[in-house]
Amino acid sequence: MPLASVGVPPRSVAPGLRAAMFLLALLSLFTSSSAHAASSLLSLKRPATASSVEGGNTADLAVDGNTGLRWASVWNVDPQWLSVDLGATATLDRVKIQWEGAYAKAYKIQVSPDGSSWTDLYSTSAGDGGIDDLTLSGSGRYVRVYCTQRALTNYGYSIFELEVYGTTGGGSTGPTVQLALKRSTYASSVEGGNAADLAVDGSTGSRWASAWGVDPQWIYVDLGAPAQVSRVKIQWEGAYAKAYKVQISSDELTWTDLYSTSAGDGGIDDLTLSGSGRYVRILGTQRALAAYGYSILELEVYGTGGVNTPPVQYGPNVALNKPATASSYEPNPPVGTAVPANAVDGNPGTRWGSNATDNEWFTVDLGSSRTIGRVVLNWETAAGRVFDLQVSPNGTQWTTVYRELRGAGGVQAIPLYTTGRYVRLQGYARATSFGYSLYEFEVYDYVAGQPQPTYTIQPLPTPSKVQVGQGSYLTNDYKMPQPRYPGYRSSNVTTPLPSNDWWQSILIKPQGDYLVTLPLKSKFFSQGLGILNPGAGWINGDRSAVNADGSPDLYLRATNIDTSKMANRVTGYSDWSVDAALSDDATDKLKVTFVKGSPYLYSQFTDPNSVEIYSSVISQIFNESNTAILTADGTSVTTDRIGLRISNTDGGGTAQTRYYGVFAPQGTVFQKVGAKLKIRLGSGQNYLAVAALPAPTDLNYFHQHAYAFVTGTQVSYTYDEATAQLTTAFNFTTQLKRTGFSNVPLTTLLPHQWKSTSAALTALTYPSVRGTLKVFEGTAFTTVNRFHGIVPQFTEPTNPEYSRTLMSQYLQILERQTANTPMAADAYWQGKQLHPLAMGVLAADKTGDTAYRDLFLSRIRTILTNWYTYTDGEPDFFFYYNPDWGTTYYRVSEFGANTGITDHHFTYGYYVFASAVLATYDPNFRTQYGAMVEHLIRDYANPSRTDTLYPFFRSFDPYEGHSWAGGYADNNNGNNQEAAGESLFGWVGQYLWGVLTNNTAFRNAGIYGFTTELKAVEQYWFNYDGDNWVPQWTHKSVGQVYGSSNFYGTFFSAAPVHIYGIHWLPTSEYLTSYGFNPTKAAALYNGFVTDNGGPEKEWQHVVWPIQSLSNAAGAISKWNASVVQQNEAFNTYWFIHNMASLGQRTTDIWATGKAAATVYKKGTTYSALVWNPTDASLTVTFKNASGTTGTATVPARSLIRVNPVQ
Repeated sequence: MPLASVGVPPRSVAPGLRAAMFLLALLSLFTSSSAHAASSLLSLKRPATASSVEGGNTADLAVDGNTGLRWASVWNVDPQWLSVDLGATATLDRVKIQWEGAYAKAYKIQVSPDGSSWTDLYSTSAGDGGIDDLTLSGSGRYVRVYCTQRALTNYGYSIFELEVYGTTGGGSTGPTVQLALKRSTYASSVEGGNAADLAVDGSTGSRWASAWGVDPQWIYVDLGAPAQVSRVKIQWEGAYAKAYKVQISSDELTWTDLYSTSAGDGGIDDLTLSGSGRYVRILGTQRALAAYGYSILELEVYGTGGVNTPPVQYGPNVALNKPATASSYEPNPPVGTAVPANAVDGNPGTRWGSNATDNEWFTVDLGSSRTIGRVVLNWETAAGRVFDLQVSPNGTQWTTVYRELRGAGGVQAIPLYTTGRYVRLQGYARATSFGYSLYEFEVYDYVAGQPQPTYTIQPLPTPSKVQVGQGSYLTNDYKMPQPRYPGYRSSNVTTPLPSNDWWQSILIKPQGDYLVTLPLKSKFFSQGLGILNPGAGWINGDRSAVNADGSPDLYLRATNIDTSKMANRVTGYSDWSVDAALSDDATDKLKVTFVKGSPYLYSQFTDPNSVEIYSSVISQIFNESNTAILTADGTSVTTDRIGLRISNTDGGGTAQTRYYGVFAPQGTVFQKVGAKLKIRLGSGQNYLAVAALPAPTDLNYFHQHAYAFVTGTQVSYTYDEATAQLTTAFNFTTQLKRTGFSNVPLTTLLPHQWKSTSAALTALTYPSVRGTLKVFEGTAFTTVNRFHGIVPQFTEPTNPEYSRTLMSQYLQILERQTANTPMAADAYWQGKQLHPLAMGVLAADKTGDTAYRDLFLSRIRTILTNWYTYTDGEPDFFFYYNPDWGTTYYRVSEFGANTGITDHHFTYGYYVFASAVLATYDPNFRTQYGAMVEHLIRDYANPSRTDTLYPFFRSFDPYEGHSWAGGYADNNNGNNQEAAGESLFGWVGQYLWGVLTNNTAFRNAGIYGFTTELKAVEQYWFNYDGDNWVPQWTHKSVGQVYGSSNFYGTFFSAAPVHIYGIHWLPTSEYLTSYGFNPTKAAALYNGFVTDNGGPEKEWQHVVWPIQSLSNAAGAISKWNASVVQQNEAFNTYWFIHNMASLGQRTTDIWATGKAAATVYKKGTTYSALVWNPTDASLTVTFKNASGTTGTATVPARSLIRVNPVQ
């Protein structure tokens, strides 16, 4: 029966009973906890039965702790009953019934020692529904609500929650404890992502599932310490066991049956049993569904012992159904969906939601003054980030008792020790752009014996403006959107912090997401560190994604960590490595060094006897002679190395065989215990290395290098102006853990690296989603690439098809399009408006349209000076500095540049490019606002390691060779980047600003980033060499590159023109770098046409320039200004005609010196474009492989075309 169809308001018991209960509560505050046992909630999640059930409203739902679910009897039948088994004889003092609308007018509370003979403890024939909170007295194991008269004659009886309070065992031991919750869990197999730990996570929305079609299968939980088990509850998913056993063990070797059945019928099996041990296993021997496996939503183990402590019994939620008021609530229909009463109705499916403003409040009147011990806030996604909890005796005078400055939502249980009748949430700043939204606002009385916390109420931060030249920015404003706080780190890891790399998820999450280091990917789980060598990946059904994933091959763990309390933390990092600890306290019980490109994981333990490797997919353990060892349970071997053969499946279900080496100190003992290897590290040492092996025969070679633990990684680069060569050096520092072994590490080089190095590589390789990884032995290697230049724009075309008259008309369109365009509060979209203006300045200058040039410059200056200046009180068009990370962003961001630190290099590239163009013509702008421009550069591409405000190269991954868009890499496929063109353009802006200002550090950083990332884009986005993608991938581009995935799609569209085109914008001269090899550029364009089912029908302003890289005449033949995005018509026309005029980019000749220059070839004719934005003329020298080919003198503040061979 739907609750809404009844709508009876809840009511409590008689005033006399309430007074008696209040006196009892007061008495408990002043009575020693040792003198009288505290009353506890005994019925929670205990076995419950009923006389009948209506639909899916089963008896257990009345004792599940969730008032959003209920038991309901059949309709129109009296009597009906609901009974709960407390598991042991208990002394009862209180029963609380939360009725649904179908309540009992007449009912009894009864108790029984055996479930057969019943004694009345309470009886009424005047029930009025709502909440009956009854003080009574009696003893027994079973408690029953016996209903004899329905209030609603057309329905049955329905109870949200039945709560029974008292003491057991003479009042000394309290109730049994859920021992399995969030404990380490292991399984014989896993289907997909349905890992074993999901069966003990406390949520029936997730599950463990075994492999399909295989018997037997098992799952077992480690209770952490020996326990006396009295009850096991299994909530089966549809794939249940027809035959299974419940077993217990003290050593994971010998198992004792506690229960066995061959007649399982699924649903919920709530078993009373008895046994002692540390490990409890469900052994499935016959599946109910032959085509599937076994699947358990939740496995609960009850008893005494173990390591899980009994939850504190806080008693009833005293805010439940009490009067609630708020500053506002959403007016959205349907009416009443977000009213204040929803946050105190006990139903997590309803909520209160405020208006979308910061200064909002929510208040509950508890009805009388209470000593408050806890407030629980169950936030919807629209949480509070900065707020106070306040109390008041009268609803007018408020005292702040708790202040939150970094709220992150979820469920916040806040312990308190305070007194008041009214409790208020006072919001100051929201976590999202929406209002404040609470599913539930719960208040609990203080329980004697619990801590009595007090909080120092820190003052709210005071916003301040920082002056930078004539510009300024805002900081310290808590009302600004804030990124997630990087709280999972040790005290030595200080700001500024790098974001937008591959490991930042472990700064913001207690177990992080997968850390993709290729050839490995690893993630912290409750079972320890999950390790996977995912290989090249598998292609999905519609061939839109290649995912290198699957369940871990093995887990590395420390048994001295309490998994219910553990979290990871970052303890150190360097350029492509990070140190992270997994622990349940301040000590680094398991510390791991992750190194991008390394086949090794380097680990250290505080307890050398706590080490375990768990894997249910080890098919063989072998020694240095490739001979099988440890073939029987209980056997052990003393050695310093073993090999593991893994027989796993990838995420697509295809069987894979992989190999690992485990390398330990001399004298280490390995013992096989079921699916585990228990390891006792030898020689008084505490280290262990695990490596993915190319083949089992490589065990001994990897053994020689396994003790060279990498302790640091550093990239450096040099640019030689005389040769235009960029040399990048990659250096490792190591600590040798064992004498007599190599201090030289093994690492792998990615395709963009090994194709650009002369370093000697081994013959060993790994397949990966990025292509073949090649193994290198050494502490340093270098890559060498030539920088072939960038200029901001073309000169005027000279091909006969070009018309200056038409070009002037297109500039006029740009003027009209931008004349009344309002400024954009989102800096990304503002950057997209700046770009055509900046390109228009340069084009108009070359055509002699100086009026347009100066008008565009004026508009750029208006926009930039507004953004580069903070004015007190202005809502938008300024930059904000966040000191928690050390980053600058803006208030409004569609794509999360503020709360997610995303896309900074995309956005700021537009600003820096436009600033460089403006400063070329307006030296005062550079003087006045140049320092603000450099704040943006330092934010996304800072070449300094000593900057106190910003990290080193935030957006750039020096080992992967390209930038990442995501701030946190909080995805199990790693970080991602979509827009390769905008990423390259960020380097363009930095390079041009460096040339303009003669800032060699910025210029060289731009050269390093652009040259390196261009190679990466060619390899990983376009696969120009045809050797990096799986053969089934038929596209010529990816839409998004993830750390361990390629995706043919975008965040905004599945159209091929957008998937390809997102990498082909913005239109500017740098795009010609895609066309050094016209054949490859043509294949890229033709691949788009194939995927698109024909030529482009939109985004012509993006596609035609790419077509012109290999076929300018073809692009020109399509010209129709009316179909082109109007503010880009001039730019598209200018680009494609320049390609017809200049030919293609060439690597035959390159420019040296300080000016910016690029070289083209048409037939046998070479041309060079040279940009000199400085105040003095510059000489540029052109060279080829044989020497100097020519020179040119370039006037100050000019862009010219010259002949590089004279």
